[in-house]
Amino acid sequence: MQDKSPGNAYALSACEARALIDEGVLTSQQLVEACLDRIEELEESIGAWAHLDRELALEQARAADAFRSRGLPTGALHGLPVGIKDIIDVSGFPTENSTHLHKGRTPPTDATLVS
Repeated sequence: MQDKSPGNAYALSACEARALIDEGVLTSQQLVEACLDRIEELEESIGAWAHLDRELALEQARAADAFRSRGLPTGALHGLPVGIKDIIDVSGFPTENSTHLHKGRTPPTDATLVS
């Protein structure tokens, strides 16, 4: 990718984003903001998201940046945004499995792969 400015961070691969975050060129918050802005730009025509919590995503990105700023060790995915499919339980989020049979279902706990 040529343009690695924060506003175009949505186009970075996970490895590119991680490297720029490690170098201090990009923050998790900037990456998440770029991804959320891109989703907002395209979602009406694509319809990929069953549920999206912009404020929670930004809160988690800021927490990831704060953790990193303390010099603590991080995992390979630390601070990178991920989307969780509507068939995997995420506590407090609608998990309707793309069926009217589960309309309104909100699990109390996360699936193991989420937590």
